Amino acid sequence: MPRALPTHLLAMVVQAGVMVFALWALGPALPVARRELIVVILVVLIGLWVGVIVVWSLGRHRMDGRRLTWRRANWAITWLGNASNIAGFWLAMPYADDALVLLLAVFSYAAVTVAVLGSIQRPPASEGWVLAPVALPASLALWAALHWDRYVGPLMPYSLVYVIMMLELRRTVQRSSNRAYAAQQAAEAALAEVAAERDAKTRFLTSASHDLGQPLQAARLSFDQVLRSPDPVQREKAARRVAWAFDATEQLLRQMLDHLRLESGVVEARIAPVPVGPLIARLAELQEPAARLAGVELHALPSRLVASADAALTERALGNLLANAIRHAKARRVLVGARRCAGRVRVWVIDDGAGIAEADAPGLFEDYVQGSDHGDEIRGGFGLGLASARRMAGLMGASVGLERKWLHGSAFWLELEAAEAKAS
Repeated sequence: MPRALPTHLLAMVVQAGVMVFALWALGPALPVARRELIVVILVVLIGLWVGVIVVWSLGRHRMDGRRLTWRRANWAITWLGNASNIAGFWLAMPYADDALVLLLAVFSYAAVTVAVLGSIQRPPASEGWVLAPVALPASLALWAALHWDRYVGPLMPYSLVYVIMMLELRRTVQRSSNRAYAAQQAAEAALAEVAAERDAKTRFLTSASHDLGQPLQAARLSFDQVLRSPDPVQREKAARRVAWAFDATEQLLRQMLDHLRLESGVVEARIAPVPVGPLIARLAELQEPAARLAGVELHALPSRLVASADAALTERALGNLLANAIRHAKARRVLVGARRCAGRVRVWVIDDGAGIAEADAPGLFEDYVQGSDHGDEIRGGFGLGLASARRMAGLMGASVGLERKWLHGSAFWLELEAAEAKAS
């Protein structure tokens, strides 16, 4: 960020003050032409002063098809101000005695101090040296070299030492400012992360109490019906609902335990060749009762592909994708199959359900995230199934995702390394 407006004004007040003092001190000793030229330079400084206020108030605007920024204006005004000050210095110095030369040098060093301190920018900013404040001391050193005597001569080494000290001071202050800014940003990011985790766990606990309560309440009601209903058919249906409710509760608890184990980092992948076809067939068989209860036709395609993965983690990750499609997609058909994709094995879970809302897609695989609409059915879920699938895929060096171009439903995939590629 460029320096602030008050700093610009202060620097120009000091520079204009040096000019006015030189005119007052030298008085009639200056030739008319030089006196008028110094007045012109003073007017230029005042014009720059007004220009700073105008540019600062306008901010950014377009001029001649190019964007005139405050940063460019800052650079131009700084160098024009230095050039004006140096010109006035060289015009007045030949007619000043030693005392006045030293006094003008003191005024000039004050202007340098203001310029150096004013070059400290809002972080993050460069910590290197800046060239603009060096112009005036360099001009003083050159004057001392050309007009060497016992009073003026020491100005040259003093100017050099003074400039180095001021620039080092500027770099030190800028570095401290940058570090303080970085620490503030890191603290704010950490606080935001902690707040996000707190909110996520709050949502998790709320969802857990709700989702675990649903199947347990359904089990209790169905069990009461088993005990009290005189109709054997109704008792049998109620008994099946009790079994389903306990199965749903077990699956929810398993999701919680899987997530906690993955989050703690105690799970390790054991990579080996995994035949994809038998894995898909076994998962379809395990999910068939849930699919039948949800009114979903489950189709498992045969495959001869072999992946290089952890068999248990692959089955659990793919099982999460399949269970998510059966319970939450509101689909009539779900298809599971595998294809070779760029030398890897990609297993697809495709449904013809309601699809994924555009707003839900970016954070779908994050912890405790659920879609915006899960219907009124007792389906359960903490928003951990897809997140756990992502974690398990990461442990195997695999990836999981959603095909955003799929229409009339959703298509999730789990991409594994091919066993042939691993062997080679």
